[in-house]
Amino acid sequence: MEREALQRWIEEHTDEMIADLRELLQCQSVKSDPMPRAPFGLGVRAAFDKMLAFGERYGFRAKDTDGYALHLDLGEGEEIVATLSHVDVVPPGNGWSVPPFDGVVQDGYVIARGAQDDKGPTIAVLYAARAIAELGLPIRRRIRLIIGGDEESGWECMKHYFQHEPERPVCGFTPDGGWPLIYGEKGIVNLQLVKAVPPLEHLPRVEWARGGERPNMVPDLAEAFIRADEGDIGRIQMALVGMEDIITTSEDHGVHLSARGKSAHGSSPQEGVNAVAKLLNALRQLALPDNEVWLDAVYRWAECTDGSTLGINHADEVSGALTSNLGVFSYDGSRVQCVVNVRYPVTWKLEALLERLRTSIEPEGFTLMSHFGIAPLYVPLETPFLQTILRVYREETGDESPPRTMGGGTYARATPNIVAIGTGFDGDGAAHEPDERIAISSLQKISLIYARILHELAQ
Repeated sequence: MEREALQRWIEEHTDEMIADLRELLQCQSVKSDPMPRAPFGLGVRAAFDKMLAFGERYGFRAKDTDGYALHLDLGEGEEIVATLSHVDVVPPGNGWSVPPFDGVVQDGYVIARGAQDDKGPTIAVLYAARAIAELGLPIRRRIRLIIGGDEESGWECMKHYFQHEPERPVCGFTPDGGWPLIYGEKGIVNLQLVKAVPPLEHLPRVEWARGGERPNMVPDLAEAFIRADEGDIGRIQMALVGMEDIITTSEDHGVHLSARGKSAHGSSPQEGVNAVAKLLNALRQLALPDNEVWLDAVYRWAECTDGSTLGINHADEVSGALTSNLGVFSYDGSRVQCVVNVRYPVTWKLEALLERLRTSIEPEGFTLMSHFGIAPLYVPLETPFLQTILRVYREETGDESPPRTMGGGTYARATPNIVAIGTGFDGDGAAHEPDERIAISSLQKISLIYARILHELAQ
C-alpha cells in the first residue's frame, strides 16, 4: 500500500519536480572565486539558495552551514538517516547541441550540465523525502538531506560541514554512483608534477601550451603556439597536414595549434580521448628542441590511462586496476605543470604509490610538487542497511546485478555508514560529457527507489 501511494504521489508531482529541476540546472554552479557567504562562488551560492527555498517551501527545516553546505530535515527522531548530494558541477566543456545551463526538455529528457551529476538526483531525493512527509508515512528517525557545493573540486564543503555539525547519520546513501550500490571506491589522488625548463632560444620552439580544465575530466581541447621564423611557418603546417583533430593557423611570428579530444569522467579515462596527448603527439612530429626536455615525457603520461608510464600501474581483486588521467597541463616557456588524477585500488597504500611515482618521474627532471586525495572506501556487503538498499532496488527493477566497486569518488567517504547508489538508467547521458541528460521516466523511477529506501531506513 505504501509503495503504491509513493508511486502515485511521484507521478502526480512530476511536472512540479521537472520545473524545480530546471530552475536548479539554470544556476551556473561551476566553482569560482570566493565571495561573502559564497566560498565556492556566486553560481554555487545561487544553487544553494534555490535548494534552501525549495526546502522551506515544502516544509523542511533548512540550515545553511556558512555557504559550504546545507541540510534539510524532516521528522523528530534522535537518530538520522541521511542522503549526501551536491549541486556544484564541472565546466560544460564543448560539443553541446543545446545551451548547457538552460535545462532543455527534449524527447523525454532533461538536458543540462548537472542533469545526472548531481542535480537531477538531488531534486529526486528532495521529492522522495517530500512524498514521505506529505503522505504522513511513519518514521522514527529523522531524514536529513545534506547538500554540498565543492564535490567536483576539493571537498571543502564536507570537511567544513562535519566540523561544524556534530550529529552524524547512522546510515544513508549518496545518489551519485551506480546501481545496485557501490560498496567500494578506489582511492583518489591528484598529483601535481612540475619541471623548470631553461629558456630555449632556438627557433622554431614551443612558446606556450595548455589543455584541460579539471583533473577529473579528460581534456577535450588543447592548444599551443610555436614561435617560428617566417620561412618555417609553412613547413610546420605542411608537416601536420592530415593529422586527425589537429588544426593549425598561421599567425605573426608562428603557428597556433589546437587539438580536439573527447571528454569523459576522470574515473574512466579510457572512455575519452585526451586532447593533450593529441596535441603533444603532433608537436613531437616537428622534432623541436622541446621534445627531449619535457615534451616526450608528458606525452607518454597523457596518452596512458593505466599509470604504467608513470610507474604506478597496480591492481587488486576487490576493485581492479588503477587508472590515471592527465587532466590539466600547462607550459609557459619556463615551467611545465601537469595534474594527474589517479584512482588506485582499495587495498593499496598511497605511500607505496608515491614512492613508485617519484622513482619514475625524477629521472625525467620532474618533481611531485603536491598531492591531494581521499582514501579508499570499503563497506562489507553483509552490513544490514546495504541489504535493505539492495532488496528495494531489486524489487523495483528486477535487476539481480551484484553490488560493485568503482573508481569514482563520492560523498560516501565523508562520514561512516554511507554508500553510493545510482543516478539513472540506460539511455541517460554520461556525467561530465556534452549533452548530459536524464530521462523524465528515470527521475520518476529513482524518486520512488529513493523514497522507499529512505522510508525503510527511517522506520
